[in-house]
Amino acid sequence: MKIGILTMHKVLNYGSALQAFALLHYIQSLGYDVELIDYIFPHKQKLSIVRRVIRGAKSVLSGRYNMQNKFQKFYNDFYKCSKITYNSPAELVSADLDYDIFITGSDQVWNPIHIKDDYSFFLPFVPENKLKYSYASSFSVSSLPNERKSIVKELLLKYDKVSVREKSSLDIVKDLTGITPEYVCDPTLLITKEEWRQITADCTFNIEKPYILAYILKYAYNPYPDILNIIKKIRNELDVPVVFLDGPKLDIKNVININNIAPLQFVNLINNAKYVITTSFHGTAFSLNFEKPFVSVIKNRSGFDTRMIDLLETVNADRAIIYNEDFNIDLDFTYSEISVNLNRFRDKSIEYLNSILKH
Repeated sequence: MKIGILTMHKVLNYGSALQAFALLHYIQSLGYDVELIDYIFPHKQKLSIVRRVIRGAKSVLSGRYNMQNKFQKFYNDFYKCSKITYNSPAELVSADLDYDIFITGSDQVWNPIHIKDDYSFFLPFVPENKLKYSYASSFSVSSLPNERKSIVKELLLKYDKVSVREKSSLDIVKDLTGITPEYVCDPTLLITKEEWRQITADCTFNIEKPYILAYILKYAYNPYPDILNIIKKIRNELDVPVVFLDGPKLDIKNVININNIAPLQFVNLINNAKYVITTSFHGTAFSLNFEKPFVSVIKNRSGFDTRMIDLLETVNADRAIIYNEDFNIDLDFTYSEISVNLNRFRDKSIEYLNSILKH
C-alpha cells in the first residue's frame, strides 16, 4: 500500500512543519510506504523582477531568509516528499497520482479564511476508486459561511472516513453531512515526549536554564500590549529570565530575544523551559506533551478560534487558559490526571489511524 498525505507542509511556521513531519514519521514507523504530496500552498504570485528584488531584500534584512534556509534544511532532512512538486490545483488534477490511500493531513487545511477558493485539501482530484481519509483536519472556525456549505458537504461525503482536530469541526461535519467524524489529536501528540527528545537531541541552545519561554503569535488576534502584563507577572513570580521567540524587541528587563530558528530548535526550547506563555496552538500542544507549566492566552470567550480550548478541555487542562484582558495565573501546575487523559486521547487517535491504514 502506498500512502500520500496532503497537508500544509511548507508554510513557514513551526507548527505546520512539525505536524506534517509528525504524521509522516508516525505512519512510517508502522512500516508503511508513505510520502507527503509536495503541493505548494499558498501559491506564489507572479511578481515583476523589481518586486522580486525588493521582496528578497526585505527577506534578508528581516532575517526571514535565514529562517527559510533552516526550514529548507528541515524539509531535506526529515521529509519524504513526492518526486514532483505541484504548484496549483490544476496540476494536482492532471497528475494522476498513484497512491492507494490518500490522507488529508492536519492543521488548518479546511480553514475557509486560509484556503479561500482552493478546495484541494478536500481531495477533489482523487479518483472515486481510491480510498480517501482525513486525519485531524481542522476548519479552525466555529461555523462556515453559507456560500461554502454545499460544496464542502459534497466534498466531505466523498471521503471514506473523516477525522477532525477540534470539537467545533465535529459539529461542522455532522451538521453538513449527518455523519459524526472521529475526534483525534494533533499529529505532534502522536509522538511521545521521550521520542521528541530523541529526535531533537542535537538541537541544543546556549541558553542558561531556567527560563520562561514566551511564544506569542499575532495571526489570530493582536495580544499586545495586554500580553506584556501577563509576561511581567509570571517573570516576577518565578524570578527567571524570559526567552522571547520571534517577538518584538521589548523594553522589559531580563529578556533574551531569539528569532528565526529551525523547527526542531523550537521543540527543544519548549522542552527545556521552566514555564511557557503562548498564544499558539502548537505551543500549547508541545507544552502539554512535555508536561510543562504553561498558560495559553486567548483573546476572549467568543469561541471564534476554539483550537486551544478544545484541546485543553479534552485533557482536563483548561485551567491553563487565560484571557488576554482578564487573567488569574495558576503557577502550581500538576500533570498526574492530565497525562493520563492525554495518553488516552493519543491511544484513541492511534486506533483510528490503524483502522484506516489496514484496508
